[in-house]
Amino acid sequence: MIDDEDPSIYPASFRFAPTETFMKRYAFILAISITALLISTSVTAGSSSQCPDISQAQKIGDCPTEDDMKRMFKIHCGFERDPNAKKKTELCDSYGEYKRRKNNALWESSDKEFMGYVSCAVPPAEIKKGQPTSIAISQKNGLYKITCSYQSGAKLSMRTRSVCRVPGVKNSLMVMRAECGANGKPCKFECD
Repeated sequence: MIDDEDPSIYPASFRFAPTETFMKRYAFILAISITALLISTSVTAGSSSQCPDISQAQKIGDCPTEDDMKRMFKIHCGFERDPNAKKKTELCDSYGEYKRRKNNALWESSDKEFMGYVSCAVPPAEIKKGQPTSIAISQKNGLYKITCSYQSGAKLSMRTRSVCRVPGVKNSLMVMRAECGANGKPCKFECD
């Protein structure tokens, strides 16, 4: 019977005994890795940021055409005030209301962190002139959503798993809000 614990049964090439040089290299690499991890964590921890400049944002989706809007209304709502509509909401009460709420295009901030659907009824030049007016942070299932609102009615949002807060605003369980922009106060937030 062969004893698996006996190292003499294996050829020398299969045996591994860490040498002192190997252990020193391993310890050095481990120390460098831990240091790099701690440095990168301390840089991102407590990082402060602010709402993106909407003048630098880009429209990345097209606005729906009138035919597209009518087709979507018919698919979702049937016809105005249809009792058999799939979605029985005020959205389907009239085509005008449906168009007002659904005639949107996707916009993205220059850093590609914030996105939002913005009304196609507002000209892009007017959207880009808007200054931030408020910031809101909500949390659901460990995912934080930072929403920046602008004078033009546009809203751009970012989602992250990092814990975020608005500095100087008392933390509530659901939503933190702060007015900003009007008196030169920037719309800032912090994430860990």
